[in-house]
Amino acid sequence: MGFIQDLFSYLPILAQYFLAFSFLITVVVFFHELGHYLIARFCGIGVETFSIGMGKQLWGRHDKSGTLWRVALLPIGGYVKFYGDADLTGKKSPNLDLREDKDDKNFHTKSVWKKIATTAGGPIFNFLLAIIIFAGIFIYRGESIVQPFIGEVLENSPAHNFGLKKGDEIISINGQDIFSFNELRSFVIENPEKELTINIIRDGSTITVSLFPELIVDKDRFGTEYKIGRIGVMAMQDPSYHSVRDHNIISGFYRGIEETFNLSGKILSYLKNLFLGRESINQIGGPIKIVQITGEISNYGIIPLLSLVAAISINLGIMNLLPIPVLDGGHLLYYSIEVLFGKPLNPKAQEIGMQIGMTILIALMLFVTFLDISRL
Repeated sequence: MGFIQDLFSYLPILAQYFLAFSFLITVVVFFHELGHYLIARFCGIGVETFSIGMGKQLWGRHDKSGTLWRVALLPIGGYVKFYGDADLTGKKSPNLDLREDKDDKNFHTKSVWKKIATTAGGPIFNFLLAIIIFAGIFIYRGESIVQPFIGEVLENSPAHNFGLKKGDEIISINGQDIFSFNELRSFVIENPEKELTINIIRDGSTITVSLFPELIVDKDRFGTEYKIGRIGVMAMQDPSYHSVRDHNIISGFYRGIEETFNLSGKILSYLKNLFLGRESINQIGGPIKIVQITGEISNYGIIPLLSLVAAISINLGIMNLLPIPVLDGGHLLYYSIEVLFGKPLNPKAQEIGMQIGMTILIALMLFVTFLDISRL
């Protein structure tokens, strides 16, 4: 009886987590599939189905072009099915005769460049969504700027041991100009145990200090391991060192592009180091982790939730570009081979690649889900 009461007490929280997760996935997947859809239509390719969600159809209607727009029961993905596709993997329909259907709307009769453009449209729109969200946040809220002055130096920290002092102004690190304390923090976090040459201004004089950020290995509230660098300094707490930089449309979109580019670089760097064995798999999260994070962040309002949508959208864009058959990147790999050799890859080889890709994806999903469960 007590278990049932406890379960009912958690229902409002579970509902909030579910709604936040559904919002995130729906927005990210819709933009991804919208990219495929719009480029396909521009290239003269017919679209049979545009689905948000998977499974049983809850709502659907056909537009004037014949596309079925549908919303399905499970908010765990979505798809666009082109004319000529046999299934959701994009495999060519066995009833399609390429010699007889040169001028119709079949995806598989179009030029390889139109196939490449249509396939790349999904990931490109994921990056575009991130840019729009980040730009909107910068334009709406501005950007908090904390001047790069040291407010406190922790004892026995690298900063303390190498002579940094309260009141020092950081002007550059490894030749890169520093304009805010956030830039200083990001540079340090991303470079644990790597030598940093820091130029500071102290009492009107420029001083150069070299130090190595210490490596900090910890876990977040969800049990995911992370690694960061730390030198042991804090920003000035005096409000006179804090300001808000307003952004117009142009500067806002510039910062949106910059933020998207920087986050993409961090993700690619992590994937590279993971492949080389320099990063831990414990930093990877699966669907349960995403639900947890989304639900928690939704407690802080729409702006943090939108920031998470942008981050997940970038992740989805990058993951879809990996050269794994079944993913967009796998299809792009096939089309690149077609461009290189002047003819499509052997259908049997494509089929084997698809089976391998599907196996990899299923194994990866099971693995990250196991990691999520082990952290509960």
